[in-house]
Amino acid sequence: MAENAKKKELEKLAYEYQLLQAQAQLLAQNLELLTLAENELKALRETLDGLKGMESENLEVLIPIGGRSFLKGTIADKERAVISIGAGYSAEMPIESAIELIDRRINEYEAAIQKTQEALGKIEGQLQELAKRAQSLKG
Repeated sequence: MAENAKKKELEKLAYEYQLLQAQAQLLAQNLELLTLAENELKALRETLDGLKGMESENLEVLIPIGGRSFLKGTIADKERAVISIGAGYSAEMPIESAIELIDRRINEYEAAIQKTQEALGKIEGQLQELAKRAQSLKG
């Protein structure tokens, strides 16, 4: 292969590599956000499960008020919770219904995380292939 053609091919490979790296970085960021959201839902589910098992009528809790500060309070109704249902809306529902909703969301996040990991793995494979092609052109 002529030296000029090799140079052009290497430039093309470098450009493709940069594009794939940018995609991989976006997927990695997305994966991190999905994982954080999933963990938050799992913590919420654990809290609701724990609340179900509490026997006391006046459960004392700490209520976050911002700035890592809290007020002491009691839970007046441990049978119902106000849960975000998306798009800025919340709904009051029985704890069991809330747990079912949260479980569905956790499953959706798990599926999204799986797809994102697969896409990231595919891009990493493409990056390795491009690096091999570039190396073969250099050598």
